[in-house]
Amino acid sequence: MLEALALSAVIAAGPDLPDPIQRGEKYHPSPVSLYQGKEYVKKHNKYRLCVRKRESNDFYNAVSKPPNTYRGAYQFNRALKNGVAWMMQSSMKSNGVSHKQAKKIRKQLQAHPMNQWHPYWQDRAFWTIWDQGKGRFHWNHTVAGTACFPE
Repeated sequence: MLEALALSAVIAAGPDLPDPIQRGEKYHPSPVSLYQGKEYVKKHNKYRLCVRKRESNDFYNAVSKPPNTYRGAYQFNRALKNGVAWMMQSSMKSNGVSHKQAKKIRKQLQAHPMNQWHPYWQDRAFWTIWDQGKGRFHWNHTVAGTACFPE
C-alpha cells in the first residue's frame, strides 16, 4: 500500500519531480541546491545561500512579519510567486515534462503560499528568478556593495 502511495506521488509530480506542496517545518541548511537543472549556476550558489540565510535563516516555511507579504526561503511576494510558477511551467515543458503535468504543477504552486512549497520548488524558483544574476535586484542583499554581493 505504501509503495502505491509513493508511486502515485511521483506520478502526480511528473518524472523525477517531487510533489509541489510539502507542509510542515522545512529547515534545510545544506549548501546543496535541491534544483540543479538548466537555470542552476554552480558559481552563483554562494549568492543563493547568502540570500536564503538572510531572508529566512534557511527555513523554507518562513513567513515575513505582518502583514505576511513575503514567504518561503527566498521571501517571494504573491505576484513574484505566481509569475515564477508560469516561468517554471514553460521550463518544465522544454525539459520533457508533458504540457498537462507542467500545467498541473503550476496550478498547484499558484494555489498555495510559497512557504508550503516543497524546498525543491523553492530552490527552482530562486534559480529561475536569479536568471544568471540578472534577477538579483529582487533581493536587497545582492545589490553591489552589500553583504551577499560585495563586488
